[in-house]
Amino acid sequence: MTERRVIARHAVVAPAVCLRRDGTEFHAVTVDISPAGLRLRSATLPTSEERLTCSVRGAGSFEGHVAWVESSDFAVRVVGPVPSPGAVARSLLELARRQAPPSDVVRVSRRIVPAHTAVEVTLMSGRRVPAQIVNLSASGVALALDAPLSLGQMIIVGRQRAAVARLIEGGIGAAFLVQLDDAAIGEHTVL
Repeated sequence: MTERRVIARHAVVAPAVCLRRDGTEFHAVTVDISPAGLRLRSATLPTSEERLTCSVRGAGSFEGHVAWVESSDFAVRVVGPVPSPGAVARSLLELARRQAPPSDVVRVSRRIVPAHTAVEVTLMSGRRVPAQIVNLSASGVALALDAPLSLGQMIIVGRQRAAVARLIEGGIGAAFLVQLDDAAIGEHTVL
């Protein structure tokens, strides 16, 4: 019988860009942080032991060492003196605390309902799912759709790459990997 250790994990969902040593990059989304490292999810996976520079929206950039890879997830351990692993952990934990459901939800970006609400969501498998925009902002979109999605799952909404940030009744809230220009968001915006 093997003994399984319980490791405290803190959910944190944020878009990330990972840069390889050869100069290529790929997009990922954070899943959680634990003393073992930061778990990310991506359609593109690094190799075990690979060194990456990861830039996480809201937490900054850091050098990382891939600890393990499986399915669509991988874990990165922070290496290097600047920023220190402790500083990265503190910024990610603060980001996780900010994402915990607050009693009074405060939205930073203004939300609108565009005139054209029909949109197509493309899953990383290539499957396309029809959806309706509930509301839209420069940082993300709330969608009504009939497909089971999971937190952190990478999707494409229209032409915008996004990650599932919230599960809502009858749909999802997704954060764009690249935030849109707030001035460009209006009634006639088409994703």
